[in-house]
Amino acid sequence: MEHRLSDFNLQLPIQVRFNDIDGFGHINNAVYQEYFDLGRVHYFNLVLGENWSSKDENLVVVSNKTDFAKPLYLRDELTVYTRVYKIGVKSLRMIQWLVKNGETFPRVVCDSVMAGFILSKEKGMVIPEEWRQLFNHFEKGNLIQDTNQ
Repeated sequence: MEHRLSDFNLQLPIQVRFNDIDGFGHINNAVYQEYFDLGRVHYFNLVLGENWSSKDENLVVVSNKTDFAKPLYLRDELTVYTRVYKIGVKSLRMIQWLVKNGETFPRVVCDSVMAGFILSKEKGMVIPEEWRQLFNHFEKGNLIQDTNQ
């Protein structure tokens, strides 16, 4: 699926820290996932409410695919853009872009699959209808519905 910067309804500024930098002066590849986690948590806090992570019904990351286009550096000002773009019966897809401020293309892209999960039973679950409606409303009706997943 093709995404545009204008597709994202959530942006979160990221503060680059000195310890995020590797020996080459770049942001270390492992650190990008921390930035995406910040965006993911911020997204769910806004859409599902701030107590979403303390409930027995939750979402867990089951897959991440990260593509690196261009390096980023200590003095770069960054924003992580986050959106859910596809929702199935038990899972959803989230795309995140890490963008250098002033640019319109991502330097790093993360495409994640998240699954509904009941923590106390350690088993998968159907994504609640209430969550589906909240995601669809936040994404302005632009969610792909997939009844096979």
